[in-house]
Amino acid sequence: MLFLPKYFHVLSPLAYAVETHRRGELSREEAALAVIFAVLYDGVVLRDDIGLVVGGPEKEKSPIMTRDHFTVFWLWALRELGLKPSAVYPGRNAHRIVFRGAELNELLKALVPALPRLYEPRDALSEFADAFRAISGEVVRAKYGVDWAYDVREESFFKKFNEIITMVENYLRRNIVVERDPLDTSRSYPKTVIRFKIDGQEVAHINVYWTGSELQAQFIGSRENADRLASIIKALGGVAEVKPLEGKWVVQLTTDGIIAIRHDGWLNALKGFVEGLKGLISEDRYKQLVKDIEAGPNTVKFAGAEFSVYYETGVKRIKVKYQPSSEASKNAAINALKARGLEEGRHFTVTEQGGYEIRIADESYTKAVEALARSGLREGEHFTIDDGKRVISVKKDHKDAVINALKTARLKEGRDFTVKWSGHYVIHITYDGLREIQCMALGGNVEAERFIRKLKDVLERRYGQDAVNKLNDVLKPAREEGTVDSSLPVYDDRGNLIARVVGLKYEFVKGNQPVGQCAGEDCRLRIIAEYEAGGERRQLKMEWYWARKREERGKTTVTYYYEIARPTVRDDVEVAVLKALTGKARKGRVALLADQLDALRRFKPLKDAIDQWREGRPQRQEQNH
Repeated sequence: MLFLPKYFHVLSPLAYAVETHRRGELSREEAALAVIFAVLYDGVVLRDDIGLVVGGPEKEKSPIMTRDHFTVFWLWALRELGLKPSAVYPGRNAHRIVFRGAELNELLKALVPALPRLYEPRDALSEFADAFRAISGEVVRAKYGVDWAYDVREESFFKKFNEIITMVENYLRRNIVVERDPLDTSRSYPKTVIRFKIDGQEVAHINVYWTGSELQAQFIGSRENADRLASIIKALGGVAEVKPLEGKWVVQLTTDGIIAIRHDGWLNALKGFVEGLKGLISEDRYKQLVKDIEAGPNTVKFAGAEFSVYYETGVKRIKVKYQPSSEASKNAAINALKARGLEEGRHFTVTEQGGYEIRIADESYTKAVEALARSGLREGEHFTIDDGKRVISVKKDHKDAVINALKTARLKEGRDFTVKWSGHYVIHITYDGLREIQCMALGGNVEAERFIRKLKDVLERRYGQDAVNKLNDVLKPAREEGTVDSSLPVYDDRGNLIARVVGLKYEFVKGNQPVGQCAGEDCRLRIIAEYEAGGERRQLKMEWYWARKREERGKTTVTYYYEIARPTVRDDVEVAVLKALTGKARKGRVALLADQLDALRRFKPLKDAIDQWREGRPQRQEQNH
């Protein structure tokens, strides 16, 4: 077939794909990927069809090739690649080659093994898009080294990409069959093998164990098979990561991760395995496992991370945490949370847990063990030794002491031993963080609204109404904050409506920094009134603090504290707003005292905050002369 040089840049990649496919060097999934990326560049993705848009250089005076030529070329290429479209729809400006129905299913089936190769760029593009949204359209040269303004074209690309992945996942969920091997009790841990099949062919499998305290699932094998298994788990609603392990690749799930997979075939296989454990575990443990499987996952997604949700019934405490598997995923999660306006230390915390593995060279192992024996460090308390693997496990607090003991024995790091971190990070969303997300939801943020709704759903399914009541108590200030009951009208001295107070907010301040809560002399209460006037939205702030006063009473000096705020009022509208809120106002600096704070307390969004701040009043002091 003759390719004209003028259009070589368009036709060459596709011709190359056909040629490599003919030589057996291009798999069916790679052929399907080639078509999908062409659609992403110039195509249409709907819920029930995928269409490739084929244009041409008709606007040229004497075009050598037209859209008809390109369309025929595409049809030839698709046939050679083993992919059959459903129809061709000619158009005035472009033609559309469409996959739907059975033909679409064949295309999606070919893409199932390619899911790992779709997830990776999708996740990278999602992070890229988050960066653009986080900075409201500014360029991201500092992070990515390029000047590229985010616009609707990129948004369209991301939407098509996500829609295609959703279509492949839906196909997989509809067509995958899950089978379970018989229970194997010949080893120390009872186990079974759960297999995933499409059209009778196994596409992945994973071993499921009962460890004596929890369920555990594990696969160890090639990178390709581990990636495929992780993609299937993701498509079925679970979360899985692929990690290297001594030259192989592993996918591991604990109980929470196992029950997060919400597919009937998987759940039936899981229930069958647990049923087989009936005589091997206690009745209470059996019932709890069945309850957990039926209740479903305890995870909710926010900022691209899967947060696990727990409710500690004894102390009535909700815990929302994410455990990233690496420093890279930890940093990605932190950046995503910050991009959504959450502050580290206030709205979320990051801690490091676990320890280190010190791997000793064979020829240095005896010397290392002897060095530790002489060091005064105790095995079991400061470190543990795995003789078979030549590994010393040590907690973070004792790592330096163990390494110094080895170096004292003239063992050299990098030659005689290596140190590898084997712990994990934990990111907790604090109560302040939950309230901040609730505020985002009330402001119309769809992701935040979904997070709060699913958080409530998890607590209700797994822990009951008591946990939901606790969540409502935690979120109550945020739900009340920022809104005045049906807004507050503001009138001038002549009775003319000149403004409306539309929001009341508060924050505790210590050392000029907002904090979750505080008490004492250096704790301030900042109240922010948002009002609309003349078509503009403005703010009036008043910061309440504890003023100190001393009185001489005979031979005793008494020091006590009273509440006061001294806002500066700039114009007549602010005078009217402050008067509507507190009953007292004038232009310039105005002193507000306890009566005015009581007036603010009548507003539901401020009542609890004012009471809490007043509870932290500094103690009265008496000093004798």
